[in-house]
Amino acid sequence: MLSLDANVIVVFIIVWVLVFVLSKLFFNRVRRVREEREKGISADKRAFEKAVESYQKSLAEIEKSVKQARAAAEVAREALVAEALLEKNRMIFEISAECKERVEQARADLDRAVEELKAKLEREASGLAERIEKKLLN
Repeated sequence: MLSLDANVIVVFIIVWVLVFVLSKLFFNRVRRVREEREKGISADKRAFEKAVESYQKSLAEIEKSVKQARAAAEVAREALVAEALLEKNRMIFEISAECKERVEQARADLDRAVEELKAKLEREASGLAERIEKKLLN
């Protein structure tokens, strides 16, 4: 059987004193450092999650703004295209009217020139006819 002598009791007391001293001097400090580290890590995690959430909100707002800007640009582009088509049609109408005017003026000038030439030809024709008649009769 086991016999308990004074050495066992002294070793037992020394071990408990050592455990008490080590826990007061070493383990409590290590535990505090670990707890502070865990608090810092959890605070950093929360800050990271808030930053990610803020980033996602900002990204969503930016995407929304980009979509709105694209829609506004598309509306502006369509308005400019419509305005350009109206201007094109107006210019075509003006040019067409101007061309018709010039064609009519050219026709009038040609008709006048033709009439003048006809009159001149008639005058010359009667003069030529008289000359031919004189030559034939003489």
